[in-house]
Amino acid sequence: MEIIELKPRKALNKAFLKVKPNRIEIEGFKTNLITLLDRSNDIASEEFDKKLIIDFLKKTYYPPQPFYK
Repeated sequence: MEIIELKPRKALNKAFLKVKPNRIEIEGFKTNLITLLDRSNDIASEEFDKKLIIDFLKKTYYPPQPFYK
């Protein structure tokens, strides 16, 4: 099996290249990533790490939205 190195521009679907994140989204991602790395523990169980990753994804990409009627 040969490993082929791809640049991100080649590896990503062209539709994703058109989406431009704004500064607020980038800063939110950085903050949540730092929190995730600070809370992670090398000797903790896999379940603990799974919960941390779930929290990271929820806070970063799926923030709670208010319900509108």
